[in-house]
Amino acid sequence: MTEDVKERWAAEIAAHLKERFGFSVMEVASVDNGWLNVKWKMVTDRGIIFVKYYHPDRYKLNSNPERRRSIERTLQLQHGLCLAGIPCPDVYLGEGYFIQETPSGLLYTVQDWIDGSTGQAGSLNAAQMYELGAATGRMHKWLRSVPPLSQSAWKPDRGAYLREWKGNWEKAEAAGDGTVMEWLRRSHAIVESTDFRMFESFQTGWLHWDLWVDNILLHEQGLAGIVDFDRMSMAYQEIDLVRALLSGALQGGQVKVEIARALVEGYREHVAVPRDKLAKAMKMLYLIESIWWLRTEVRMESELRGLLGRFVEEMHWIEHHWVELPDLLESL
Repeated sequence: MTEDVKERWAAEIAAHLKERFGFSVMEVASVDNGWLNVKWKMVTDRGIIFVKYYHPDRYKLNSNPERRRSIERTLQLQHGLCLAGIPCPDVYLGEGYFIQETPSGLLYTVQDWIDGSTGQAGSLNAAQMYELGAATGRMHKWLRSVPPLSQSAWKPDRGAYLREWKGNWEKAEAAGDGTVMEWLRRSHAIVESTDFRMFESFQTGWLHWDLWVDNILLHEQGLAGIVDFDRMSMAYQEIDLVRALLSGALQGGQVKVEIARALVEGYREHVAVPRDKLAKAMKMLYLIESIWWLRTEVRMESELRGLLGRFVEEMHWIEHHWVELPDLLESL
């Protein structure tokens, strides 16, 4: 999309903000983050706000009412988390909805602006990780009071994994993508050898489900806020913890133990997590994300290539340490 198109969208949304909320927008600056969706920092006569436009090619909210209802629900939960004191931006309610729609059909949300910056993957410090762990624990504790969905969005299932794996393999084979085919050979061997009974002790619950560095705003000595709750759903809360651990503490092929421990210590102040569950949760994370990232179409998509490199590194780290994960994470 061109800058001219983005400017037209921003102008239309700014006009709608005036009509819907009474905001007069004085300055607009693009926020360079994410894929397809467009985000802006808007300075108004009533303070700074964050505006996110939902691109139809990303979420298809215009044509998928169920997906739109799902995002509306997660924004409502984010609003509740903010009111409960969890560090995350509040979401503005307009005419009974958290997703706003302009006359031409642009869908967007308005949130508080949080001053903070994203860190580089693997480079969070102990204070930042401790506060992230504490905020995640508080978030999970609050979410346990939210009524569950009728079924989880995901559960460990070898058959379901291998069916998706087969689709990824066929596309890689058709493209002659030897690199991805080698990745998939490794993932297949790991999943076939895994005893899925190890996951039976996990309880389902609401989780953020996208807790990596791009969705964690920081200041030098701590956490400014957690953002982007669009993927929130029902699965296993421990997945949030190990996703944050990998994203914040894996650097140069090594997990920085003291940094990872700070995250877990902050979390345990609010929610108990047995030591043996960390390794099992890491394996669940692999079962989810290796299907997403070890794919030909993602490797070839230029807009995702930068993300791919980091996520593939994380998937390969889990693969290489699959057997010894309990020993590596036992001290946390």
